[in-house]
Amino acid sequence: MTVIDLPANEPALSEETGNALARALADPDPGVRRAAADALIDEREVLIGEEGVRALVDAKANGPDPYVRAVAAELVRAMRAAAWEIYTQALTREDGARAETVRGLVVLRAATELAEMALTDPDWRVRRRAVAALGGLDGRDAIGPLTSALEDEIVSVRRAAVRALGAWAADRHYARTALTAALNDPDAGVRTEARWALA
Repeated sequence: MTVIDLPANEPALSEETGNALARALADPDPGVRRAAADALIDEREVLIGEEGVRALVDAKANGPDPYVRAVAAELVRAMRAAAWEIYTQALTREDGARAETVRGLVVLRAATELAEMALTDPDWRVRRRAVAALGGLDGRDAIGPLTSALEDEIVSVRRAAVRALGAWAADRHYARTALTAALNDPDAGVRTEARWALA
């Protein structure tokens, strides 16, 4: 299906179509990119799967023209806001399903939201998942929250923070400083992982 062939009266575009539109934001033809961007910001509901979200995140950062980057940035912003709303609603209901929002926020590369979860969620398992997820993001956004997570009361969360910080130990001063501080952690496992990360 091309962007030209989109059904005109379909109330909600399928996930397959949403993914195809998101991928089309990187098409070599500027007309196709523009048509895909226009379709994505149309008032109709567009379902976008993980593959499409990854394409949007890439278009936001690397889109071939300003219009594509602006549309992708707006869609990613809206998705992050929706994911955060789902998380906060689940939090007020003490719903364990909020841990599932971690995956969506990772795909959206939502460092701010993941950092908040890593530092404040009442469930240590959610904090640990968010900490681990931060390790896969850009160090500029992750090192600060991961350093704070080294103070978590739960050993498993602190170990996850050390493992995540280890990714930047070689080239980021702040990561090395945090890992050096972790050498004094009361848990032998945290200390050992910090030594390995610094080696």
